[in-house]
Amino acid sequence: MWQGWWELPPTLHDDLRRPTKPYDLKAPISMHLSTPLPIMEEAQRRDARTYSRSMMLTGSPRSPEGTRLVGLIVDEVISPYKAMQGQLRPSSILKYRAITGAFLADLLAAASVDVWCKLATNTNAQSGRPGGPQAFKTMRDALGEAELIEELPGYIRTFSLFGGKQTKAARTSFRPTAKLVELAESQGIALTEWHKHFDMGRPAAPGATDLLEKRGEKKSKSSEPRRLAVNLTEPMAAKIVADLQRLNEHLRAPGRIEGIAFSGLRRVFNNGDRPDFNWQWHGRYYSMPEADPYERMEGSAETRKRVIRIDEQEVEEVDISASHLTILHGLLGMPFDNSRDPYEVYDLAPGAGSVRDSGTPHGFSGPKVDRERMKAWLLIALGTSDPAAGGSKHNLARRAGLGRYPFLAGLPSLGIGPLDLQFHEAEILRLAMEELMIDHKVGFLPVHDALIVAKPNIRLAKSALTGAFTRYFRETLGLAAGPEPRLS
Repeated sequence: MWQGWWELPPTLHDDLRRPTKPYDLKAPISMHLSTPLPIMEEAQRRDARTYSRSMMLTGSPRSPEGTRLVGLIVDEVISPYKAMQGQLRPSSILKYRAITGAFLADLLAAASVDVWCKLATNTNAQSGRPGGPQAFKTMRDALGEAELIEELPGYIRTFSLFGGKQTKAARTSFRPTAKLVELAESQGIALTEWHKHFDMGRPAAPGATDLLEKRGEKKSKSSEPRRLAVNLTEPMAAKIVADLQRLNEHLRAPGRIEGIAFSGLRRVFNNGDRPDFNWQWHGRYYSMPEADPYERMEGSAETRKRVIRIDEQEVEEVDISASHLTILHGLLGMPFDNSRDPYEVYDLAPGAGSVRDSGTPHGFSGPKVDRERMKAWLLIALGTSDPAAGGSKHNLARRAGLGRYPFLAGLPSLGIGPLDLQFHEAEILRLAMEELMIDHKVGFLPVHDALIVAKPNIRLAKSALTGAFTRYFRETLGLAAGPEPRLS
C-alpha cells in the first residue's frame, strides 16, 4: 500500500501534477469550468452558483471503466492521503468507494453540460450520505489536495426586507479540474459519454413526513417560525399527503423533469400553533430540501427556462399576472378586468396632468406610473395588508394604485392576509396540476403563481389555470364563478 502522496505511482503522479489545460465543452450555457478560480470575476462566480446542480449522491459506476476509475482514485489518491495521516483502516476502503462513485457520477454529469455541482457541506447535512460523513470529508480533502476538484465556498447572509430578517444561502459548489477529466479519459471515459459509465441512480421517493411541513406563527418580523410536528392521521393532513404522493409519482417518472436535481414536491403551511388552524394558511409548493430549489433560482424565470427540461422539451412559464390581486377580487365578489394589465395605472392627482379621455383605450391620458413601481407597491401592500406600508417612496404608485383599486384602502380591515392569499393561490395551482396530470398526462412544475410546462403545452396550461379559477371559486368556496385571470 502506498504510504503518502509523494509515493504515488509515477504514471498517475505525472497525470495529476502536470499543468492544468482547459477543456472545451460545447454547451448552450458556459459556466466557466475552465476559468482559473483566482481570476474568476464576481459575476462569473454568481453564474456558476446559479446554474449549478444539486448533488444527490445516489449514483455509482455502471461499466468496467467507471469501476476502474473509482478504484484508481480510491487506491492511489484517497487511501494514500489517509495513510499519510496514519489513520487508514481497511474497513474504510468500501466507504471511500461508495462516496467516490456517487460523487463522480454527479460531478461528471454536471460537467458534461458545462455546469458546476453544489452540495450542502455543513455538519447537519452530512447524515445519510454513502460511506458516511467521515468518508465524504476524507474524499473531499484528498481530491482537493490532488487538484482533481475545485470549490466555490458556500455562504449564509442575512439582510432586511420589508422590516423583517431574510436569509440568503449558497451551498458549496464543485467542479472537476482538467486533470480529473484527463484521468477519466485515460480510463476510457469521455466526458460526453459519462452516462455509459455512471448511473445517476434515482433519489428515494420522499417519505410522508417529509412531504408536509407545519410551522408555527411568526412572533415578530425578524423571528423564524418553528417547525411543528404533523399528525398524519388528521383527515386534512392525510389528504394533502396523498395528493402530493400522486403528484410526485407523476413528476418523478423517467424523462419527466430534467436539467435539475429533482426528487419531488412538498408543501409548507404556517400558523400551525393557532387554535383555529386547519391547513388554510400558506400551503405553497416547494422542492425537496436536498434537491435544486428551482422555485427560487437566482435569475428566476430566465434561469429556469435555460436549464429545466420537461417531457424532454424546452419550457416556458405560464404566469398569473397579479395573482393575489386577482384572487382578492374574487374573494370580495368584485369584477376583475383581465383585458387590461393589472399594473397599468395613471396618476390622476390634481395638477398631475392626467385626465379622463374617452378616446383612449382605457379612458385615461397623461402620466402613466412606471409598471415596476406599481408592482413593487402592490407587493408590499398585499404582503403586509397595509396600503401605507413602504414609506413615502411609494407615494406616487400608492396614489395611482388606490385610484384604480380604491378597495385596497381597506386592506387592514378585510381579514384577508398574505398567508390566506398564498393558500388560495396554491389550491388553484393544485387543481390545474391535477388536470394536466390526469387528463393530459404532461409534466409541469409549480412556482407560486405560475406553472412551468413544455413549450408545446402552454395552451393546455393556460386552459387548466383558467378552469381552476372557476372551479375553485364556484365549487370549493361556493362563490360566484370567480375572476378570469390574466395569464402571460
